[in-house]
Amino acid sequence: MRVTKSLRLTLTAVVGLAVLVPLVHVPWIDPAPADAVPRAVPRSAYDVEPSYRELPLRQATGTKVSSASARTESFGMVGVTWPARASSADVEAKIRVRRNGTWAAWERLTVEDDHGPDGAEGNQRPDARRSGTEPTWVGTADGVEAAVTTTDGTTVQDAKVVLIQPGFRAADNDPPTTPEQPIVPEASRAPYAMPRIVGRPGWGADEKLRSHNGAACAKPKFTSTVQAAFVHHTADTNNYTSAQVPAMIRGMYTYHVKSRGWCDLGYNFLVDKFGRAWEGRYGGMQLPVLGAHTGSFNANSFGVSLIGNFDKVAPTAKMMEMTARIVAWKLDANYRSPLATVILDGSKLGTVSGHRDTKATACPGKNLYSKLGWLRQRVNALMGKSVSTEIYRRAQQHGGYRAIGQPFWGEHPTRTGRATYFGALDIYWSARTGAWSVRGGFKAQFRKIGPDGFLGMPTGEQRNGKIGGSRKQPFRNGALYWSPKTGMFPVAGLISRTYGALGAEGSRLGLPTSGIYKVNGGQQQRFQHGTLTSSTRTQKVYIS
Repeated sequence: MRVTKSLRLTLTAVVGLAVLVPLVHVPWIDPAPADAVPRAVPRSAYDVEPSYRELPLRQATGTKVSSASARTESFGMVGVTWPARASSADVEAKIRVRRNGTWAAWERLTVEDDHGPDGAEGNQRPDARRSGTEPTWVGTADGVEAAVTTTDGTTVQDAKVVLIQPGFRAADNDPPTTPEQPIVPEASRAPYAMPRIVGRPGWGADEKLRSHNGAACAKPKFTSTVQAAFVHHTADTNNYTSAQVPAMIRGMYTYHVKSRGWCDLGYNFLVDKFGRAWEGRYGGMQLPVLGAHTGSFNANSFGVSLIGNFDKVAPTAKMMEMTARIVAWKLDANYRSPLATVILDGSKLGTVSGHRDTKATACPGKNLYSKLGWLRQRVNALMGKSVSTEIYRRAQQHGGYRAIGQPFWGEHPTRTGRATYFGALDIYWSARTGAWSVRGGFKAQFRKIGPDGFLGMPTGEQRNGKIGGSRKQPFRNGALYWSPKTGMFPVAGLISRTYGALGAEGSRLGLPTSGIYKVNGGQQQRFQHGTLTSSTRTQKVYIS
């Protein structure tokens, strides 16, 4: 016999306003990832202003429920939340909304607690998080009824219905995307290029919202590497327009942060039915940003969620192709085969898995889950059926991941070549210089200068200098020198050529004791036993 207890909502309040202002995307790494996300976001006026409201469900006795309705200001997304439970599998929630004076049919919402972080995020106590349904897009509605039922006879206290109006902007009709990285024919085996993705400024993310649950949420968290991709669906409507997608993502973001108590949008990437990709959680698309998409398996993975409910329909071909491109780009950059397996949280999983591979859940929907075999093969084809590049081979020569750590910032293009940041060292490659590693203090210093800076790419490994205890590393336009006594300084350009001709650190000048600085008519650099000064007019270097 099924025992139920229910709650029913009556709406009488006017929804309050909370304007969402798009800010600039600033990745938390030095140097910044070359995501090519627009750095300045024009503040566009909303045709419909954003608003957010949580309204309590009235508790009823036994199986009896009250039924009433009232007009509210318009909203576009609805969800239901309640205090965190050990399991929400026994909770059922349903809603119906009113559009243009007509009530729609009752709709059951998806309850999925494992779409979320591993424990509490930010400054929150673990008991401050709320469980809830997946948010659902309702377009434009002005009335709602909601009911929460438990199947185990318990009562859900403090249940709330969330009404979100994410607003509508003129920019939603044509959001900007990152430039697609060209696949340039070359003798090297380059990783699969980053596809076009709409960044957070493009869908209007309010970056101030990330501090809503504490200052600790403002700065993104990173995991060690990327070892696997998890495919999800939002369990939302399949009936949406192209122009509505930015508002839908703003609504999900608001719901995840304000209603569920997370730091940010849970997914790393989203894909709509029109084949467009969208940046999810903040932190830099090329980096291993710790998401909140697959409970207990968020570390060392990323989550791609397809917008829609794929228990009801099949995903479009455009959706599947874009999902394959995102997964190919992320896995190839981190040297992972889509046909391999990996151990995460003690479980053996495919590097491309569905959410239901981690627990008993319907996600990502039967019609999407059945296509994961095709997805793995398509990703493999896009990757060229290989994960070997010049950088990868150099990493193996250094002893592989056990010796140098996992890739953190996967293989990515620079202006003249490519680079990968591993746990213990960085490896850079260009067609002219080959692949070489930079490690230790040299790594930190060269990151500040950058592979496209005045030194150029490395042309050899770090080695002992001519002065006892010193170290040096050659670069295309100079070298880095270090000793315990002098510290680390670069020597580059015309001064470097003269310094090398004199015998570099083995000459009477000794090691550099300063960087290069400007003087009247040229540049100058100090050494242990002298100074080199270059003249812009004569293009000569003078010793003093």
